[in-house]
Amino acid sequence: MLEENIKEKDGKDHYQKTNLEDEELQSSLERKIVAASWVKAVAQLYETITLSKLYSIDKDPIFQGKRDIISGMWIGTAGQLSVAFFVSKQLFTSDKIDLLELQRKIVLSDSVQIVGNALALIGAAEVIQEEIGDGEIFLS
Repeated sequence: MLEENIKEKDGKDHYQKTNLEDEELQSSLERKIVAASWVKAVAQLYETITLSKLYSIDKDPIFQGKRDIISGMWIGTAGQLSVAFFVSKQLFTSDKIDLLELQRKIVLSDSVQIVGNALALIGAAEVIQEEIGDGEIFLS
């Protein structure tokens, strides 16, 4: 009987230890996701600023496609910065309703980023078409 109690207690201790280890691992992974989101946002911001400067000194005329690329990149960057902000806020929120609201905002921010990426893609296609200059529609 005593041996069974010891085994049962050891099992509970092991479960509690495993549960604590899982929580610590989850917390560590969540912090890494937040850090990665910010690295991505800062890198995208840097790329957008740099491309904007490059296009501003470009000797070729600024085609509509280049404007669309820059506009799309700025929209996408705003979306990525917003994602990083809301993902960060999730770390400090434990209320289920608040978490759901933050997740909704993250999805909306991802959507903004997708719209920006689509506009940049259309702009890139326009630039290629303008460079080719053959009058054919690139995306058809």
